[in-house]
Amino acid sequence: MDRAERLERLALLSEADATQTAMFQQAAAASYGLGITEMRALSILLRNGPQTAGALTRALHVTSGAVTGIVDRLVRRGLVSRAADPDDRRKVVVTVDLAALAASENAYAGIGEAFQELYAGYTDAELDFLERHLTASVEITARETARLHPRA
Repeated sequence: MDRAERLERLALLSEADATQTAMFQQAAAASYGLGITEMRALSILLRNGPQTAGALTRALHVTSGAVTGIVDRLVRRGLVSRAADPDDRRKVVVTVDLAALAASENAYAGIGEAFQELYAGYTDAELDFLERHLTASVEITARETARLHPRA
C-alpha cells in the first residue's frame, strides 16, 4: 500500500471511529435515560470537577437557557446537584453526585475493559505513539469544534 492509499485508509478509519464513538455515546446516554448533551455535561463535570453554569455553557457550546434545562434534567435524575457559588452567590455551581452515579450500572465498563485488553497487547513504544496521537486528535477536534461555534 503506498502512502496516498494509507492516508486515504486512515481518513476512512478515523471517520468510522468517530461515527462509532458517537453511536456508542448515544446508546450510553440512552441507557442512563439521558440525551447526548446531558451526557456530555456529566462527562465534563466528571473530568473537570464542579463547574459553574457559565463554564458549562461555554464547554457545551449552548445558550445559558439550554444549560438551565440540561442541569434541571440531571438534577431530576439525581445525578448532579446545584448550589450557589461560595465566592459569588450570583453564580450556580453544578456538582456530580458520585454516589448516585455509582449506584447505576456503568454503561462504560464493558468498553473500558475491552480497550484495556486491546492496549495490553501493545508495546510501550506503541502506547507512547497512541498517547501522542490521541492527544493531538483531541486538540484538533476541540479546535475544529470551536471554529464551528464562533460565538464560543
